[in-house]
Amino acid sequence: MDALPPPSWPAHAPKKRMFERAGDQESPPGSGSIGLDLIGALPDAVLCTIISLLPTKNGARTQAVARRWRPLWRSAPLNLVADRDLSGNKRKRVAYALTDLQELHLDYDGEEYMIFPLPLSALRFAPTLGVTSFSCCSFPDLSTQFLNFPHLKQLSMYMVTISDLPAPSLHFPLLKQLTMRGVTISGEALHSMLSRCLSLESLLLDFNIGIARICISSPTLRSISFLGTFFFKELVIEDTPCLERLLPPTPDHCMGTVRVIRAPKLQVFGLVSKGISKLHIGTTVFQEMIAISVTTAMRTVKVLVIESVGPNFDAVIGFLKCFPCLERLYVISRQCNEMKNVLKYDPLDPIECLELHLKRVALENYFGNMADVDFAKFFVLNAKVLEQMNFAVPTCHRNDKWRSDQHKLLQVDNRASSDARFEFTSGYGYNGIDDKHTHDLSMADPFERTVL
Repeated sequence: MDALPPPSWPAHAPKKRMFERAGDQESPPGSGSIGLDLIGALPDAVLCTIISLLPTKNGARTQAVARRWRPLWRSAPLNLVADRDLSGNKRKRVAYALTDLQELHLDYDGEEYMIFPLPLSALRFAPTLGVTSFSCCSFPDLSTQFLNFPHLKQLSMYMVTISDLPAPSLHFPLLKQLTMRGVTISGEALHSMLSRCLSLESLLLDFNIGIARICISSPTLRSISFLGTFFFKELVIEDTPCLERLLPPTPDHCMGTVRVIRAPKLQVFGLVSKGISKLHIGTTVFQEMIAISVTTAMRTVKVLVIESVGPNFDAVIGFLKCFPCLERLYVISRQCNEMKNVLKYDPLDPIECLELHLKRVALENYFGNMADVDFAKFFVLNAKVLEQMNFAVPTCHRNDKWRSDQHKLLQVDNRASSDARFEFTSGYGYNGIDDKHTHDLSMADPFERTVL
């Protein structure tokens, strides 16, 4: 008797249902089945990341894999390239996909320094956005508009032009991080914008155009990084009760005058350089790094980063007196052949941080000439609780004999702190800090891995 033929799928069975059934099947654990769905066993968060890396069209098609995959595409980050191909019926599908959009990065990738108008429709997602950035565009006229970003926490703008903003035009009640780099905006418009940031914790203003003076008062700000243009005149930290970090990021540009009027929790300050023509800390005044009068002591500052030409201890000692509880001092040295640092410590006129608090000193661009040695030796012989002193030197100087000679010149055997360690490492040049050092508030010392 002939065997019956094997059963076959009905001719009318839809292929989609067959695909779903195969995708929904799972092999029992430990069965060793070749058909085990290892990808489908991944957590939803991992699958969403995978889908976000696919082209938009392919990401949408993953909904057909299995029932479980259907909601994943809508919850995954969408990497949408909006170009001339995005037209016709595709726009309807895109509008559907962008419902409840939470993260938007809009970058006009055109020729260098070209600014493109941002359509007002691009701001239609304001009610749902949590993170957004705009690049190489100009904001539309918002004089008659009111835009509320009730959930926005991170906003970045690069090479953006903003016209004058009436106070009620933009509202950011939950914004935590604001980055503005290369933005063309008036001082009044910037102040108007900041006044609507009711929860702002970190602010980065870098080489923005059209601002001659800025005065910052905020009950929530904890970190400020600021770099002005050559036309900038004055930065005033007027009333910032929670401010912990003030970070002028690079010495390469003129900062004008900086006034710190009220910052009772300030802990990290720097990079301070001659780029700041005048620095007022309370009633203490520095002019091009030299203390004119030291009448206010800010005891909260624990970390200081300065640029010193020479290096010049006369320029540094005023800061040591102004910040008597200083624990970490980073010095970016600029060489000067005529500099002489021949100083003796007067125990009748002690510097508190040298006696009780200064635990780490780091010298960037240390060449080991007499100016460098005299400067460093002062801390070796007088910092009584020093734990570590780092020297970043050119690679050519890192041989054993040179290092041994330096130990003798620095008189490390006579060091004031018996626990002090001295380390020479290769390194030359300070490149400034990046966005992370401004916005990552978990970093107690944002310069720890930047300077040395």
